Amino acid sequence: MRKLSSFILKINVLLVFFISIVSSTFTTQQINALNTISSQCGFQWTSLECGATSTSIFLANSIKCDENGDINRIDIDAVSDCGLNNVFDAFPALKILYLHNVDVKNVPITIYQHPVLEQFQSISTYNFKITTDNGQNDWTKMVSLKYLHIQPVVGTMPLFPTSLQNFHYHSDDTSATQARFPFEIFTPNLLTFYLQLQVAPISSVSLQSTLFKNSTSLQTFLLYCNGYSISFSVFYKLPSTLTTLQLFLLNFGANKTMPRIGEVSWDSLQTVTLNNLAIDGNLDQEFFYLPNLRIWYSQNNPNLIGSFTSEFGSRSKLTQLFITNTAFTGTLPNDILAGGLNFLDITSTNIGGSGSSGELPSSFYCLPKSVFLSTSTSYKILYDQAKFGAMGTCSPTITSITTPISSLDFSIQIKGTMLGSFIPFVSISMENVNGAVPLNCQVQQFGTLISCSNPFIYGQGTLTLNALNDVTPAPSSSISFKYNAPTIASITPVPTIGGTATIYGTNFWIATRTTTDSNNYVRLINKKGTEIECTNVKVINAYQTLTCDLPSGIDGGIFVVSVSGQDNKDQAFTFLYSPPLIKSTSTKLIPTKLESIVTIFGSNFWNDTSMVQVLIQGSIDCPVQSVNHTILTCKFPKTPFILPAGQLDVSVTINKLSYGAISNLLTMMDPSFCPNNCGSNGYCDGDVGMCICNNHFTGADCSLATIVSNFELNENNATITMTPQSNDTKTTSSMKLYLVSVIENQNEILIDQWKSIPIDQYTTLYQWYGANEKNINVTIRQNQISSSDQFISFPLNSLTYRVDYYSGSSLTVNNPQFLFEFDQYPKECQNLPIIFGNPTGSSVDTRFFTLNTYNVEYFARFPKVAIVNGQSGNGDVTSNSVGISGLFNKMVTKVNAYDCQSASFELDLTAYSTAVVREPSINSCASLDGSQNGNTDNNKKSENGWKIGVGIGVGIGGAALIVSAFFITRQRVKLSKTQNLLEKKLKEINNNNNL
Repeated sequence: MRKLSSFILKINVLLVFFISIVSSTFTTQQINALNTISSQCGFQWTSLECGATSTSIFLANSIKCDENGDINRIDIDAVSDCGLNNVFDAFPALKILYLHNVDVKNVPITIYQHPVLEQFQSISTYNFKITTDNGQNDWTKMVSLKYLHIQPVVGTMPLFPTSLQNFHYHSDDTSATQARFPFEIFTPNLLTFYLQLQVAPISSVSLQSTLFKNSTSLQTFLLYCNGYSISFSVFYKLPSTLTTLQLFLLNFGANKTMPRIGEVSWDSLQTVTLNNLAIDGNLDQEFFYLPNLRIWYSQNNPNLIGSFTSEFGSRSKLTQLFITNTAFTGTLPNDILAGGLNFLDITSTNIGGSGSSGELPSSFYCLPKSVFLSTSTSYKILYDQAKFGAMGTCSPTITSITTPISSLDFSIQIKGTMLGSFIPFVSISMENVNGAVPLNCQVQQFGTLISCSNPFIYGQGTLTLNALNDVTPAPSSSISFKYNAPTIASITPVPTIGGTATIYGTNFWIATRTTTDSNNYVRLINKKGTEIECTNVKVINAYQTLTCDLPSGIDGGIFVVSVSGQDNKDQAFTFLYSPPLIKSTSTKLIPTKLESIVTIFGSNFWNDTSMVQVLIQGSIDCPVQSVNHTILTCKFPKTPFILPAGQLDVSVTINKLSYGAISNLLTMMDPSFCPNNCGSNGYCDGDVGMCICNNHFTGADCSLATIVSNFELNENNATITMTPQSNDTKTTSSMKLYLVSVIENQNEILIDQWKSIPIDQYTTLYQWYGANEKNINVTIRQNQISSSDQFISFPLNSLTYRVDYYSGSSLTVNNPQFLFEFDQYPKECQNLPIIFGNPTGSSVDTRFFTLNTYNVEYFARFPKVAIVNGQSGNGDVTSNSVGISGLFNKMVTKVNAYDCQSASFELDLTAYSTAVVREPSINSCASLDGSQNGNTDNNKKSENGWKIGVGIGVGIGGAALIVSAFFITRQRVKLSKTQNLLEKKLKEINNNNNL
């Protein structure tokens, strides 16, 4: 608490210090001057600082400062008889000095010679004695003075500076010797001139037609001078900037006849006052039609002749016309108020009513009595009642309105007769089932056309116009109105589970309604005639866009919007719930010739199985087992494999609505590479392209178990030999696997000079390096357990052969290919009877092959997946046999990728026992080194160690596969001689793959 008190005390000390600093910004001379002013004029300053006022709230005294803290304005409001001393030199930055009720007897020199004073005003009940304290009567040293307003003033008018822009001088002096005309201020600076003198000045210089020559910026000219002799012609040619000309009590002498319209240049004038000038002659009606003229006074000119023509109402834009006490004759046109005339005074003229009964203009009939009183301030019409007959009957009649009214219409046009002269005396409203709404209107064509702002109440009802002319009941006229009915252009789909509909159209509500009723609603009328409310209606875009919430459903119907009883039933909009949309299935592959449950994910599936139909390939019915809005299941019947490639289209239809079939949504398991649907020990993987087996099972259909094999590695080449263990050495066989070459853009690169790096007991890495940083890594892994890697799962007792390829730092390759060789032992006399697993109906794209030797079946797999340019899952490979002999099977694996810089893939090899025993053909055939085996015919064919092999593979599905053969040798030295033949064969295979 003590700390708080101490803090407050410090704040108060700082405030006192700050106030003292502010107060001390005034000089001693200024403080003394301000004290002198307040003591002489009978008031007290609240303080002597910027922003100070008087202690009395009834006085307008104030001190104001500029941004530098210098006093630049003083307002003095005197209480008592108050003179002014020569104290204003204390305020060198003073720009504004306003005096009120200050009795100035002599103007101090520190005022009339102040060099920076810009505005000086004295308005008082006392006469401002303009005589200066030194008698010089010269204010020309006020070189900054722009605004001067003195009222009233007595004494001799001084000379004024040419800097004046606004001059207001009102003299009550009756001495002619004191009056003069200030010619010196008529410069390009002058904007406003107001001079009122009680007597005509005695001057050796009279006003000439050149008066306005230098006043090129003058906007207002007022001269009030009783008996001042001036020629009327001085005012014929006026500056184009002048908008107000007001002349009073001047003596035009012999030249007092009203000029013709062609003699004057008054097109810029907005206000003309020619009062008490004794003007005679005829006032040309064209003066009333000057383009900018709005106010005309020519009162108390008894000899001024004139009359109104029938075109006055259509041509004149006058709002005020005062011609009282003139010689005007004739009658008033009925539409005299049509141009917007609000004030009219024709008293003391010879204007009378028309016809034998002296009728008033019909435009007066619907006006209230107050308009015809002299006390009226807003609208006033004064005339001599003795010269006119009685007021006629007000009978407004509406003949038509804008029909129908659109939400795009900003206004409503009302046509008729006697519709009213002034809008304040006309009441217009529209009423529909929701109630009455007053309208905001303007007269467009006098008495016949009124324009009102569109209230957007919609529907239909009655528009009523009441004339407010003090008659009870008020004269009125009514007509029916009708808005355009709402129309619907489109509606966004709504899911069967229900949701928000966005409705686009026209003539909707302007803003969101908080409630709905029998006249304002949004509904769906379904095919059964049931009306379903669309709730939570919101206006998103005035008149054009709505949203509302529909409940769940599948029955479409007619969508109806009713706005204030107007609806779109005549232009009904048919609405349908969103059709079913299929997004995915729980499984991509379905078995062949087996029933299976298919789960389909999507939306708008509804919840009634009897309303849902699922068709496969447009004709195979998949009976629906269960359904909710987003998931359904159906039972796919036993179905044979369907070509091509087992690809199946699926469609879902709900209540006869469907988006159509989704192509290739399901794929049947191809019995060629997933035989027997992979049995019970695995599943078909469409991406890998074969069965993926569980645990230690292997084989094309995962029905076999692997056997133990011995593996032998070559340290100098990426070669491994698999020899299944056997108790009988006479039936021993083996399979050797190695990478021969890589083919880049049809150019084969033979791979030799490998470097081997043991990774562990069962894994060895082989590395080969070529030109430009090209390299290939081969990883050979002996699988001691069943497991999986990033490509495929594998059983125990298998070997995996992985290839990692890098094309070099500055080279990319399109579709690189890799040549592998599988060598069989024992060597056979005839081509190896290899069985290839290709897609049904195709002779290419091998997924695996099998070879029986004795009681062992070798099983080599070629997974389709690959890693290209370091991105997993974005590549695939295609493998094909390019040559079979009694010794080997050559396979080419192509990476299907353009701009390939790196690629990784793998293949594997497994052996298992088989009950289908095949004795290899090894008797009576020539050996590879040229020796005889009892077959002399074959001796000639193999004399140089070559074989011509023609491989015939039989697909699992029973299709015969014909694979072309080509010459090739096992000896490295002779491989280069067969290069052209190999390239030719590879080209043929590539062409087949591209078909």
